[in-house]
Amino acid sequence: MATSVTTRQLPRIVRDMTQTELPPEFDPLLDHYGTLTTDRDQLLWQWLYYVFPSFRLSSVPDEYGELARKAKFCFSVYMTVLDDLSERHLDKETFEQGRKIPFSSTRCDVEAPGADTEALALLQESWDLTKAYLSRAPRRGDFEELFEFDLRQSLNTMDYNRLVNEGPQLASPRGAEMYDTHNMLLFIYVDIDLAFSPDFDLADLATLRDVTWDAQRLARIGNWVTTWERELDECDYTSRVVVEALERGVVTEAEIRDDDVPNETIAHRIKDAGIEHEHLLSWNETYRSLVSREYDVDSVDLHSFVDGMRHLLEVDVKARGLK
Repeated sequence: MATSVTTRQLPRIVRDMTQTELPPEFDPLLDHYGTLTTDRDQLLWQWLYYVFPSFRLSSVPDEYGELARKAKFCFSVYMTVLDDLSERHLDKETFEQGRKIPFSSTRCDVEAPGADTEALALLQESWDLTKAYLSRAPRRGDFEELFEFDLRQSLNTMDYNRLVNEGPQLASPRGAEMYDTHNMLLFIYVDIDLAFSPDFDLADLATLRDVTWDAQRLARIGNWVTTWERELDECDYTSRVVVEALERGVVTEAEIRDDDVPNETIAHRIKDAGIEHEHLLSWNETYRSLVSREYDVDSVDLHSFVDGMRHLLEVDVKARGLK
């Protein structure tokens, strides 16, 4: 964790999150993760498993709810490891091989020059578990191509963010909006839910995906405004909060790369510029628009799905500095 606090000091919603018990069947995967890296701690995994039910599509019947949740979790481990290889460690060689694993048309070369074979083994394990859960989805075949399409968008996001961290002069607000938003994986989580939705009507798919565009942006804003300070310490400059601070001249690229300029100084300057507040206003505007709409769909409750984004923001804000 980024800070040291007692459980009693935490907000109730965060206490609930920290008390989330992960299924024992995940132990081998997370133990494997722990032997290779300390990039992420237990709280991230608890956070993920805790928030998934809040935006699960209503079209997923209870008999498939836990299977969908477990598929999302194992997939998230795969994507988190891959994301950290690309954005934190700038390990292009391992990333390029690891991104091939989910696709039948490509082959991961574990002996590729410069690739980390142990990291690739962890990626393979997490993907194999994801695939095992998805194999039990009654409509996996109906949405497999869509899943792969959406996955490619998120993989491209990781590649883009690696380029930004290698050269922040590439960063722009439009780039963050167009590319970084897909790092929230919401389209893929929706695809997983659809695979577990026997009675979902394909006639509702276009409307669902339109709403997912805005819902994913809500998730991205919540993440931007609550993680950018931690990411500064990790030399990760992809948050739109930081990107806009660079564009407006609140800070310079030279300053964020200068070890003699404390990150606390940079953070204070960014906070004083009011960029976080502007994004939260944008979140509210988008959310109000979504909840005020009437959706002509019958097989999924889109208002419930959108309300899950409100819960996700509440968790993100109250867990700020912890994950």
